[in-house]
Amino acid sequence: MGELTDEQFAGDELVVKLGKLEENITVLKNQRNEYNQLTKDSLGLRNEINEEIHQLLEKAKEFTVKRDDLNTQVKQLKLTRKELYEGLQVNKKALEEIVEKEKLLEKGDVQKKRRTMSNLSSKIDKLEWDLQTSVLKPEEEKEMIQILEKLSENLNRLAEEVHITTHQTELWRKISSSQKQINKLHSQIVDYAKESQIYHNLMNQQFQQVNALRKKANDYHKDFLKNKKKADNYHKDFLSKVTEKNELKKQLKEAQNDHRRKIRERIKSNIQESVDKAFKKYENGKNLSLDEFRLLVENGMI
Repeated sequence: MGELTDEQFAGDELVVKLGKLEENITVLKNQRNEYNQLTKDSLGLRNEINEEIHQLLEKAKEFTVKRDDLNTQVKQLKLTRKELYEGLQVNKKALEEIVEKEKLLEKGDVQKKRRTMSNLSSKIDKLEWDLQTSVLKPEEEKEMIQILEKLSENLNRLAEEVHITTHQTELWRKISSSQKQINKLHSQIVDYAKESQIYHNLMNQQFQQVNALRKKANDYHKDFLKNKKKADNYHKDFLSKVTEKNELKKQLKEAQNDHRRKIRERIKSNIQESVDKAFKKYENGKNLSLDEFRLLVENGMI
């Protein structure tokens, strides 16, 4: 094997370095792609969980709206029940007072008061008629009005005493109606409160699932950031090595071109030397070989 030139050694060294660099680039590219895939996987899993979280939050929002609506209804029903209860207490107190008054009255006394009321009513009618038809002095008219007012007061008092039983029945009817409404409202309040609690529990279940999923989403997000950082670092090294490879390829090309140029110059020098030798033989009248004769012809020497 012939001796290698310095140019051949330099070119071979660049080829070796370029080969090792290509291997390094391939490794970096594979590592970058591997972490890019891990990044993509982590991102996909994180986004899937976030979508699930979004759906759970929407469901929780629905449950919250239903719970709040029921709570509003419960609040309104309690207010209505409170008003009914207050009215009920007023009617009960009034009924107690009537019952106490009724105990003090006897049937004969009631009949007597009815006769008195009839007499008073007749007197009032007569006085009113006289006031409308008679010509009276002012003092007489004033005295008559005072008598009429006193008779009216007595009639009203007797009317209240005589109609106690009727008033009592009316109060019992109001008390009974109020109590039924209160009982109905209480039943509705209990039902709505139970239903509200169901929606509240469902809402809490959604939030518990959301909290658990958020932890998973955060873990996947951390993996995403970690893998992305590694992928970016490998990509940075990859680009650096690609730049270095391009520079080496440029140097190798220059070395190869330089090497070819020197080879051509060496070949040209060797040919010229052979032509000179052949021409010298030709001048000296010596026999030329076929190759020597061809060289002289090609170079226009003969």
